Amino acid sequence: MLTYLGIKNFALIESLGLEPGPGLTVLTGETGAGKSIILAAVSMLIGQRADSDLIRAGSDQAILEAQFQLDAASDPAQRLADEGMEGEAGELVVRRLVSREGRNRVQVNGNLATLGLLADLGPELVSVVGQHASQALLKSEEQLWLLDAFAGLEDQAQAVGRAVGAVRELDQEIGEHQQALERRTQRRHELEFLVKELEAANLDPEEEAALKAERQIMANSEEIAALARQTHQGLYAADGSALETVDRHRAVLSQLAELDPRLKETAARLEEAFYLLEDVAHQVRDYEAGLSFDPHRLDWLEERLHGIHRLTRRHGGDVAGALEALAQAKEELAGLDSGEQRLEELKAKRQRALRDALALAQELSQARREAAPRLAQAAEAELAQLSLASCRMRISFNEPGGSALETSAGSLGGRGLEQAEILIAPNPGEGFRPLRRIASGGELSRMLLALRTLVARRHGAPTLIFDEVDAGIGGATGAAVGKKLASLAREGQVVCITHLPQIAAWADRHYAVEKMAVDGRTATRLKLLDQAGRLDELSRMLAGGGPESTARQHAGQLLDSARQAKISL
Repeated sequence: MLTYLGIKNFALIESLGLEPGPGLTVLTGETGAGKSIILAAVSMLIGQRADSDLIRAGSDQAILEAQFQLDAASDPAQRLADEGMEGEAGELVVRRLVSREGRNRVQVNGNLATLGLLADLGPELVSVVGQHASQALLKSEEQLWLLDAFAGLEDQAQAVGRAVGAVRELDQEIGEHQQALERRTQRRHELEFLVKELEAANLDPEEEAALKAERQIMANSEEIAALARQTHQGLYAADGSALETVDRHRAVLSQLAELDPRLKETAARLEEAFYLLEDVAHQVRDYEAGLSFDPHRLDWLEERLHGIHRLTRRHGGDVAGALEALAQAKEELAGLDSGEQRLEELKAKRQRALRDALALAQELSQARREAAPRLAQAAEAELAQLSLASCRMRISFNEPGGSALETSAGSLGGRGLEQAEILIAPNPGEGFRPLRRIASGGELSRMLLALRTLVARRHGAPTLIFDEVDAGIGGATGAAVGKKLASLAREGQVVCITHLPQIAAWADRHYAVEKMAVDGRTATRLKLLDQAGRLDELSRMLAGGGPESTARQHAGQLLDSARQAKISL
């Protein structure tokens, strides 16, 4: 139950507090006084997206607050407990700040929360029936929702929607896969050419470095040959070479070692150095002899390196990247080869998903057809209390329109195998015809109230807010609607915005919404009326240009009549 609503700096409202209390709370006032602004604030507190244009001129932010009293066993109370946001003694306090810069802050029981949490909790806290709800009642989607809500089939309907959604996702995947298969031939040619080209190149990560080193040698061939020749001459071949000099001193040192044995080790070391130097000289000789500077080899090296660079530039950037591209191309080719198999797997999966969705939809369809006569009978009983005792109602079913799935049982849409249509026969002797074709504004308003009443009872009657449910009715019919609202308020809290005094007379709490100028600015004010104030407000609503005394007398009669009638509710 909503126990408090606070609004600050919102549209025409500077500061306003509403305490609905249990039973029926009525808000009345002139057109444009700000009644719908209050309703907009409630909608934002239960998860509707904010519009910064609604912030009062001259203010940086709007502040919206609501306090609810929850049953400890209710779904919202359990959800808050799961979130670690439970309040004291089943209390729920929601606070929402809307800034002009577009920043929003949501608090639940003093904890920062998300707008998504409000949107989840909202339907369990407040049910808002707006000014255009009666027009929405003309739509098949709304009529089907009312049937599901009355019969408690919302979870089944959602399960069908998810199952149908899964089939459609598979349809999309199958379509994309089929398109991929259609492009497969061209892609196969591209991949086969790539694999052939890279495999023919016979790339090796170490080859490029080796080729570059060989090219470096070939490019300096003349200098390399000259240096090798010079080294061999200096070490061995030329007169006075290093080996000749060392050999001479080796013989001298050997004789010296014969005379002084202490130099034998030194002589041995020089002997070893001689043979080492001789070995180096022979290696340089062999190196020089083996040098081959074939200009054709250099051309081949240049061409091979250019080919490697051309390939790697197009595929991966280097040899390692090109080899990775080759592996990926082979893997993709293998995937193309299994494309038909994957398509068959998807089709089989889709067939199973459609079978599951159809089974759920058929179960839901059966439940709907069983519930439809019960809803019609219950609605007729409610309409009888709303001055439509002769009205008869029936619910027919048609195949869903739009993009539906074709099944063995007919078209399957996101909400099942059917769409609903309410048929009415408002007068005796008339046949049933679609509600959307023959219902008047007053009949629509009462039909909406009757159906919403049934749904509210099914769902434990959260706080119900009706915005001008009196469209198209008046007089005795208005009194019947007021009595119905008062009766509904015995089962749960009801808030009603109305222009009809016949409805306002049934209120347990009556607020007047007024628009006035304060310090040169227009502001909306809310005033809780006592008995005298209620008499004044109903007189204003009844006057309509007639004598004030007559309106006041009529207002008193309405209040007395409603007071007496509420005793027997």
